Amino acid sequence: MLHIVNGDSFGSTLKESGIAGEVLVWRESLYEGPLSVTFTDHETREARLNYFAARGVPANVFRSYTDDQESKLRDCFRYKDIVLWFEHDLFDQTMLIYLLQWFHKHESLLANTDLYLVCIDSFPDVHPFRGLGQLTPQQTRQLDGTWVPVSKEQLELAGRAWNAYASCDPRDLIKLLKEDTSTLPFLGSSMKCHLERFPSVFNGLSHVEQSTLEGLGSGLERLPDLFRQISESIPSYGLGDVQYWGYVKGLYLIPEPLIEVTGLPLPGYMSEGPIDFGQWTVRMTPLGEQVMSGQADFVERNEVNRWVGGVHLYGQRGIWRWDSANQQLGKNYF
Repeated sequence: MLHIVNGDSFGSTLKESGIAGEVLVWRESLYEGPLSVTFTDHETREARLNYFAARGVPANVFRSYTDDQESKLRDCFRYKDIVLWFEHDLFDQTMLIYLLQWFHKHESLLANTDLYLVCIDSFPDVHPFRGLGQLTPQQTRQLDGTWVPVSKEQLELAGRAWNAYASCDPRDLIKLLKEDTSTLPFLGSSMKCHLERFPSVFNGLSHVEQSTLEGLGSGLERLPDLFRQISESIPSYGLGDVQYWGYVKGLYLIPEPLIEVTGLPLPGYMSEGPIDFGQWTVRMTPLGEQVMSGQADFVERNEVNRWVGGVHLYGQRGIWRWDSANQQLGKNYF
């Protein structure tokens, strides 16, 4: 039996739990960085390598990790049973739909392999439940055998979902969400979170960026407090601390900053710990206050250069924006 899990922390816990089987940790975040539907093509892999290298992951480490995980994925059909362990949030759902669509494409090789899924959003006596990483080995042991077979309908839906998520046209995702996606019960809510990552029509900020400024406006000024507020108010994103620091950097390492951060440069991936995040303090600039209230537009003042799923947002005008009131995307707002 092979268990494919969502991170090193839970991978270690699963090994300690005594549940039989080998463990494959999927380390690559599909929440951020350049994407394409094919994903493993040379152009996309190099673009992702450069993206993560700029954020602290040495190129040789990234290449080694990604080559290794893809190699193990191609070899996984030697197992009789494969169990996927993923959570309800956007971070995990992107991994899940990628893996399920991969298995769907290679289903001819699944003749002697059964595919199962553990995907939960709660656990007894764990409140609030944020993810599998909270569980002890003893609690994880209680999930032994609770996995359910992956259906053909789930594989097909995952294929459509990945194609929409990684598409360069985000309207594909709007079309997907008009379907019944309940066969993957957390897909719809996680993809709605994904749409909130686009610049808003209100002020050009994503939901996480807007929430960060609102946190500062309420009196928060320490990074741990801001991260805690974001984690508690929008848990469906599944943001880790390093992903959140990326959002923070995007608000001040720009031509016209919305915030000021005192202290050393914020850490990135592969930074050695432990790190005292209390050493950094944050405050809003006057422009940040204007943008937060909708008196100024973030994109018009700073441009944008980021990937949201398979969409590369670049420049000031003619970029996709999210209209939360009408639940739609458009380019013609500015």
